[in-house]
Amino acid sequence: MKDKNYKYTFEDQFPEERMIKLYKDWMGISVSTNVNDFDNVDCMIYSESSADGYDLYVCTNDSKYPSICEDVHYYDHGLSDAFEQQIRYGDRTFYVCEYVYEDCYFDDKLLELFAENVEEIVKDAEEGSTDLDITLKEIKLLKEEYELEDEEANSTEVV
Repeated sequence: MKDKNYKYTFEDQFPEERMIKLYKDWMGISVSTNVNDFDNVDCMIYSESSADGYDLYVCTNDSKYPSICEDVHYYDHGLSDAFEQQIRYGDRTFYVCEYVYEDCYFDDKLLELFAENVEEIVKDAEEGSTDLDITLKEIKLLKEEYELEDEEANSTEVV
């Protein structure tokens, strides 16, 4: 945990870009939309066309031999869920086609994952069990915004 002024200004809410960055840093994941990274990542998510011109969407760990049954999707609306599943399976580096990233709301998925894990992120930052670049001011703001309470304040132990 670092106690310094961060480049974001705080007004009424925590910036979404910062939430996404914190979640990605906490999980140790990176997402690239640069096609040069295609073969150098754990998981590739991109669009492809069928022989008869239909758009297909691929989420695979094997760029050379994707499984048609498991990796190819006819609709794009489930790709952000497939992305989440790959994170849960342990993938940490991702290539996502730029258009797919924007059209399939990957930032919204990352915000959802941040919200699901904010309590653990704050706890790890407070305990210093992570190298997360987060300030005390950010921790305080997250506690207020997500109504997280200090464990010591809720303790009913008699000393």
